[in-house]
Amino acid sequence: MAAGLEGIDDVDWASLSHAYGSAEDFPQTLRDAVGDDEPAEEAAEHLFSSIIHQGTLYSATPHAVPFLARLATATAMPRRETLVGLLAGIAASDDAASGDAASGDAAPEVLADVGAVLAREAPRLLSLLDDVDAEIRHCATYLLGHLPCSCAAEVVPALRARRAEERSPRVAAGLLAAAGRLDPRGSAAWLAEEAAGRSAAVRAGALWAIAANDLPWPDAAPHALARCWAEGEPLKGWAWADDPFGDIAARLDAASFSAVAGTLLDRGSADSARTAVNAAYDRCVRSRSAHAESVPLPAAAIRHPDSGVRFAAMTAIRDVREAAVASADSLAALAAAPPRNDDSLEARVSRSALETLIDLGDPRWREPFIAALGAGAVDSDILGLLADSGVPADPGLLAAVRERLATVPLEEAPDEGGYDAHLGRMRRHNEVNALTRLLRHWGPAAADAVPELLRLVPYDDGVPYDGWWATRALAAIGPAASAAVPGLTLVRDDPDASWRRRLGCAQTLAAITGDTAQLTARIAEAAAEGEAVLAAEAALKHGLPLDGPLPALRDVATAAGGDGASDVRRRLDAARLLLRAGETEAPLRAIAEVHDGGRTLMGTVELAGLLGPDAASFVPRLRQMLGGRFGYLPAALAIRRITGEAAPLVDAVRRWLASMGAGPQVVEALRELGADAAPLLPGLRELVDGDDAVPGVGAYGRQVRGDEEQRRELAAVLAELPG
Repeated sequence: MAAGLEGIDDVDWASLSHAYGSAEDFPQTLRDAVGDDEPAEEAAEHLFSSIIHQGTLYSATPHAVPFLARLATATAMPRRETLVGLLAGIAASDDAASGDAASGDAAPEVLADVGAVLAREAPRLLSLLDDVDAEIRHCATYLLGHLPCSCAAEVVPALRARRAEERSPRVAAGLLAAAGRLDPRGSAAWLAEEAAGRSAAVRAGALWAIAANDLPWPDAAPHALARCWAEGEPLKGWAWADDPFGDIAARLDAASFSAVAGTLLDRGSADSARTAVNAAYDRCVRSRSAHAESVPLPAAAIRHPDSGVRFAAMTAIRDVREAAVASADSLAALAAAPPRNDDSLEARVSRSALETLIDLGDPRWREPFIAALGAGAVDSDILGLLADSGVPADPGLLAAVRERLATVPLEEAPDEGGYDAHLGRMRRHNEVNALTRLLRHWGPAAADAVPELLRLVPYDDGVPYDGWWATRALAAIGPAASAAVPGLTLVRDDPDASWRRRLGCAQTLAAITGDTAQLTARIAEAAAEGEAVLAAEAALKHGLPLDGPLPALRDVATAAGGDGASDVRRRLDAARLLLRAGETEAPLRAIAEVHDGGRTLMGTVELAGLLGPDAASFVPRLRQMLGGRFGYLPAALAIRRITGEAAPLVDAVRRWLASMGAGPQVVEALRELGADAAPLLPGLRELVDGDDAVPGVGAYGRQVRGDEEQRRELAAVLAELPG
């Protein structure tokens, strides 16, 4: 028996659980994880994903901690850094017991047991502070700092003692962070003293601990912060924070932050300038009032000599309209640079400047766009923005789009292969789709582009290139696209073509000629050949009767079919179409069988709600979803539509708003609640009128726009609700 594993087989692991079920595999996994061979890496990964999975602890976790602690503190044991990191993750997750961190779905008794066993192991774990390996000492600060606060009397003196000997600035910063978390008030004077020290990393750690624990803010803190980051990130790879500068800067008032960020932009390194710009953007993401306050920094940073700084500035400028307006002249100059058809930072800055000008409605985008389009340097996002922004066609724009569409190579070279060739094909595919989508947006005004669109209709050796938006553009052009009729007819009547392609061409022909007879015939044929869903969708789109596809739709909805995602999706799509036709028996059977098979949830939940009272037998299953981490809002909405109950949906909306923001699901739920949404109104008004952004909105680079969109959506629905 390896040292540290004594007694491991005396634990009834089979009666305990981890993320993947029974924990009976834990002893062998732990033995494998501390080996020095290749399988040890896989075993270590399994440990991390089993006894602590996405922040959730399990009944096996407290029983595992003593063995992990023994092995982590055995100096001859391999992979000790991994074990210390695992213990640190467990300790940080257990902070949820005191409300400090997310614990996933861990049971309260599990959290309590983990906290108790960590406290018992504290004396053993303190030895890690004197380890010869600086990385282990660094990780140990995070572990010790997240022990239960009842350990502070024992741990904090050890942290202070170690600080006197510690030579690694990053570890020293961790010691301060740990002390600040365990005993914030008792450590306040020590942290303030260290914030005025000589080492940039130590000063940064002290400032972070002061900010993180809401301790009194030293008058000299802004100046100290600027000094810490003047040459770049002083806390690279620090266990305590992913963005220590941002965490500290969030504590500063607007004037102090502007002074610090301006200093870093003007006199700091390029890394420091990027850090300042990113922090300014993060403030805008969190606070609506920060939009106007933060304008000067990105507006100045867009002229910085470093392309990385300019790129960071463009992220803020693109997302924050106030910054974009203030930077319009600089954006015009960047957009007017010679177009570059590559993925360099300079090219990305120029393309982003062009996008922002289009978004602003600034006419200076037009000439650079035409030049870039001719050079193949316009990406699909810019073309999509033109369509989404409602930019109308004019002779110059249409001529440029036609010329580009005529010259985009549709065929790859015979020797073209490999990953780069794949990326090239994807870029061509995306560009063609975006160009033809723009022509669809222009509709009849794009009639002169019919010859270019015809390139995309015929087959090449039986395989179509890609006419998804091309056929839709021809349909939008209408009768003026009559030259496309022969090619579209050829595809519509080709038995070797897919029904999706054939029906698409049939619908385009109907839009051009006004004759729906052939479309009706193809819809019936498609339904008879197993494409009932496609056929019904085409019929509904053109206002044609569903009588023909209905029997086939019933067969699809009620057939057991396969277990694959596509099979399940077809069943649910068929059920949804049947509901639109007023049928309920087959849809109800479909959602019950699919849900019972455990193959999907959200599709069945939505359909149950659309069925209304007819789905009453489904309600118990929906109630089981209300306490889960996912799906509770659609389940509550379905319950409302089936039973008329308001309370589950009110609770679900309140819970969703606290973490996930607003969005279409919340708007739909509020409209469904109507007057019953009254308990939510104060919180909704605060989201609309307050300074804090809607939480959990959008991807990085679109968060401010996402907040504004959701704010407008909420304001609109609030105006509809009584009271």
